[in-house]
Amino acid sequence: MSHHEPSFKYYRNEIKMENPKALRWIDNIPPEQWTMAYSQGRRWGHMTTNISESINAMLKGTRNLPITALVHSTYYRLRVLYAERGQQHQASLASGRVYTDNCMDKIKCEVGKSNTHQVMQFDRNHYSFMAIHVPCSHVITACSYARQNYLVLISDVYKVVNVFNIYKEEFPPIPNEGYWPTYEGETLYHNPQMRRNKKGRPNSTRIRTEMDVKEKVPRKCGLCRLTGHTRKHCPNVTASSSQLS
Repeated sequence: MSHHEPSFKYYRNEIKMENPKALRWIDNIPPEQWTMAYSQGRRWGHMTTNISESINAMLKGTRNLPITALVHSTYYRLRVLYAERGQQHQASLASGRVYTDNCMDKIKCEVGKSNTHQVMQFDRNHYSFMAIHVPCSHVITACSYARQNYLVLISDVYKVVNVFNIYKEEFPPIPNEGYWPTYEGETLYHNPQMRRNKKGRPNSTRIRTEMDVKEKVPRKCGLCRLTGHTRKHCPNVTASSSQLS
């Protein structure tokens, strides 16, 4: 939701006017678990749904596979991903770069905004941060006014060396099945009632509402566009043919 408390309170009031019952349900959830305004910087600009969408994008096209094929696909995709990202960040380290590309792009954007700000000094010892732990344009302007380096305020999480530590691990190859330990657990079988029909369209389990109700419209002939018959038995075609003969 919103990154700031005033806008959070505004949208909360909108929900209250629209659906008080929904607001009572939302208020039962601690706000620091679902809104950026009260996360206190612990979520680094991400919410749970952001991470879920990233995983869905990574596994797109394999989610409907059988479980064994899904596990194999997940393993090999992660193996390739870690190898590619590891090489990428290792090359960045060799070139002498300190921060990641995404971090520097964000900094460049905030530096551009900082040129439009004016500084009025009240307390030079306290600055504010964005929720993503990168100095915002206001902090950059204040640092420039105080002749301080704003780069030291960037979190170490965005350094290339720390990102490389994530992807430097290697996935060991899967050994031959003959070397696998004997499995002594329970044997699971699929539920035959959940098998999809081979012919025809799959049955929908969605709960239908009045939006799904369609009025029945009489079928019209594909030639004369009249009702009561089809193209194959259209009387107008017969009449036209007899007149021509």
